[in-house]
Amino acid sequence: MGELSPIRSYQRLFRPDRRIYQVDGRRLPVPGGVPLSWLAWAFFALLAILVLSSRSLLLSGLAAVVAGAAGRPRGIRTALAAGCIAVVGLQVCGLLLGWLDWPLRLVVLPVALASLAGQVSADGRPAHRHLISLALLRLRAARRSLERPVAVDGQVDVWAPRVWVAPDHRYPVLHHGRVYGPARLVFGQPIVLTRRRGRHVVRPAATHRARRGDVRAQVVELLEGQVVEVRP
Repeated sequence: MGELSPIRSYQRLFRPDRRIYQVDGRRLPVPGGVPLSWLAWAFFALLAILVLSSRSLLLSGLAAVVAGAAGRPRGIRTALAAGCIAVVGLQVCGLLLGWLDWPLRLVVLPVALASLAGQVSADGRPAHRHLISLALLRLRAARRSLERPVAVDGQVDVWAPRVWVAPDHRYPVLHHGRVYGPARLVFGQPIVLTRRRGRHVVRPAATHRARRGDVRAQVVELLEGQVVEVRP
């Protein structure tokens, strides 16, 4: 009977590790074999190192576009800064990789990155899935509250509540009121909207005679800074 090992995720039971123990009948000198995921990490790490070492201007341009698009919701300055950081970062990484000798750059570094990626399993998930979910959480709102997505960190969301103004069984007519925007007013009966200096005046259409410039409506949309006064 082998040693017991803790399982941090039940996915390990349904997705067992696939390993290579021998090649052409020759056993590999690695205890426990070489996982296929390790080979995949090593291959992609080598490919990324080769691409970064080339210091391609096309790759830098694509990285700048992607970084700028990711930072665009937070403003033009943030998008430009993200694009510049992406270009400079790629060029610096390529310069640093070019200073390394080829055994370190093409053998030791991919092996180290693959070994590190195979060991890191935050939340019981593979490293790439954890990093992707973390990036998506930072770039967009992945959670919802009150049937609306939660804003990204640093994003300001203006909440405009609805104010319902309508007669009920106790008050058959409209009463005086004042609402500051942003808001959306929905009346239970047609009203007449009169635009005045700095505010709007609402009166019932049944008792008020519309004049030139008045608007007959039942729904009023208010922007930031606008004021509506309800007058019976």
